[in-house]
Amino acid sequence: MFNRGSLDRDTELIPIPYHQSADLLIQSTSERESERYSERDTERLSAYNEETKPKHGWLFQGGDRFQGWRFTICLAFIASLIVFLFNLGFMLYTISHHRQDDTKGILYQGDCDKVQHLDIGFHLLINILSTTLLSASNFGMQCLAAPTRRNIDRAHQKGKWLDIGVPSIRNLFRVSKGRSLLWICLASSSLPFHLMYNSTIFSTTSVTAYNIFLGHGDLGKIPSPDLEVPLQDTDKWSSFNGLFSSAKNGSLQHLDPKECVDNYAQTFQTTYGDLLLVTEQVSTNTSYVYLTMQGVLNPRLYLDLTPPQADPYKWLCPNDWSDDCEAYLPTIQSQIKKDNWTVASTSSSGDRWKVNYCLAKKARQFCKLQYSFPLTIVVITFNLVKSAILCYMWFGIKEAPILTIGDAITSFLRRPDPYTKGGCLLLNREVESMFRSSSASIKKYPLHEPRKYVRKRRRWGSAVSTRRWVFSISFGLIAILACIILLVYGISQIKSGSTVWRASLGEVNPSTLIIGDHWPGTLIPIVIIANMPQLIFSFLYFAFNSLLTAMNIAAEWSGYAVNRKGLRVSGSPSLSQRSNYFLSLPYRYAIPLIVVSALLHWLISRSLFIVGIEAYSPNMERQQDNDILTCGYSPVAIVSSIAVGSLMFFCVVGLSFRLFESGMPVVGSCSFTIAAACHPAFDPNREGNGEVDEGMEWENEDEDMALLPVQWGSVPFVGSVGHCSFTSGDVEEPHGEQKYL
Repeated sequence: MFNRGSLDRDTELIPIPYHQSADLLIQSTSERESERYSERDTERLSAYNEETKPKHGWLFQGGDRFQGWRFTICLAFIASLIVFLFNLGFMLYTISHHRQDDTKGILYQGDCDKVQHLDIGFHLLINILSTTLLSASNFGMQCLAAPTRRNIDRAHQKGKWLDIGVPSIRNLFRVSKGRSLLWICLASSSLPFHLMYNSTIFSTTSVTAYNIFLGHGDLGKIPSPDLEVPLQDTDKWSSFNGLFSSAKNGSLQHLDPKECVDNYAQTFQTTYGDLLLVTEQVSTNTSYVYLTMQGVLNPRLYLDLTPPQADPYKWLCPNDWSDDCEAYLPTIQSQIKKDNWTVASTSSSGDRWKVNYCLAKKARQFCKLQYSFPLTIVVITFNLVKSAILCYMWFGIKEAPILTIGDAITSFLRRPDPYTKGGCLLLNREVESMFRSSSASIKKYPLHEPRKYVRKRRRWGSAVSTRRWVFSISFGLIAILACIILLVYGISQIKSGSTVWRASLGEVNPSTLIIGDHWPGTLIPIVIIANMPQLIFSFLYFAFNSLLTAMNIAAEWSGYAVNRKGLRVSGSPSLSQRSNYFLSLPYRYAIPLIVVSALLHWLISRSLFIVGIEAYSPNMERQQDNDILTCGYSPVAIVSSIAVGSLMFFCVVGLSFRLFESGMPVVGSCSFTIAAACHPAFDPNREGNGEVDEGMEWENEDEDMALLPVQWGSVPFVGSVGHCSFTSGDVEEPHGEQKYL
């Protein structure tokens, strides 16, 4: 079938198509049927041969683009294209249907509660789209970093090893420069999504100052009420006339004392405006008294000062009160229960007014849901880059990567690696240690002296290298600890902590706004700061995804010593072979991981977020010089993020304590140890096996056992030294007293 003498180590062998390979396999099977295969295996191969013969010429030849790993790349490309079209369609629609405000577009302006709900909904959608796109990109990066058989052969020849089945940085130095460049482009194009995507849409809160008056409750029935302020004070008269008009048309809101205090004891008043405190202590039924103007007319001034100078509802408290007015609210509630709520006059007379109830004017709300046009352009551009790279991978990559351990076993069973003979019981950490000490040690044969099989079942965590464990655990703990420290510091800066714990996720609270002399006031720096936690979590996600993948690969590997089963391959499965999981993870792990990741991204976006505040006077005039653009944080969202992140962290660590099904040597993702377990025809007792035979690359030239169910174990041998390998033939569990090579 092959002329061994014509092959050298660097020659790239042309694989035989599966239907031709099956023909050859059937031919050899008919000659030695009693020795190697059962009649059922032969029948299955015959059926496969008939089913896979090409029937449609060129159409059949192009069909591999929709099979195996290429089909998954196709799905990844389609997913990225859908996200791209959604983002592009969103931008084109908003440009044509919504007005632009400098570089920002206004999606909706009006009711503040509606803006908050829309903001939450849009960010949920953004995080779903972002998770979908980054998952597609992650699969593309894993395909680009996955080695081919050519890469593995060259690495083993030079005394190196590569990762199989897990996200890997080390492989980038061994795969082609073109694939490494594409990997870097895919990874770099993810940065804008981490740093900007969640802030392309943000909300702006409008706050309104208001005037407070005192008088009788029949304001709308009086033909000509009198306000005890000079006529020259046009602002106060304008506010009072607006209150009078609302009373005449019956639009004033009746609030009992408790409702009045609850609704007006707000730092940023967005719901109600001018207020009439109904009292009987005025001189006549037609006389009304101006009390004061309250609310935040200049939000920045309020945030820069401390109470009582910056108290936004000081009118509720006594004139001599020197603390935050929130501390006086329990006293007011006690007065209300006794029907003895009074407010103090702002004059020097020291009079107090007993309030029966309130009449409030609904404020016109100007809250906005906005989007940043430049940030949207950046996101769309890099989205297009991802889609183009995935499309190229779908059509342009000719040589199939080895994505799973099933791919690796299939390749090594068809063409065993000449450098790994005699290492059937090698552990991954032994190989790592051996290669660190001397890369030339690979050329020595045998790899080690014959050793006994240890039946001890190891834990899942042993499949991951110590370096990867140290990095992932340290990074995870540092991130959680940093969040806790920043949360404690943030809480210590809050003037009054009771309201922040009652606030909803992402709700603007003046106590949790970040203001400082050196704090940026423009959009782009604030966006990057607000989304930095997203980038940190993404690094954590990839680190723990790698841990979870490595442990599941090792668990699947261990199962081959217990049960005979078909190999899980990334290409189109044949006969007993099975299709691969998405990203080498079983769906029972992959789906929860993606869902938790999307949830955590959303919680993080609610933990630290952009805050825009626009100030309006009682007459609804914009005070643009007093606007604020900064970051705010939500302690409730931060605690939720820490809880979900810690749960994910401890679940991954907890899985590492599970025991494997068998005592089969743990190989992890190490290509060298995987190859060492795939020499079914190797005989350690045969004379001449003391050197690496580079010409003996096809030990199993008469059969393709990778198509059939395989199992790992001790193969039949004659002599003093045994051998363990994957094979479709008979195997038995290695004995503890027998030595194997």
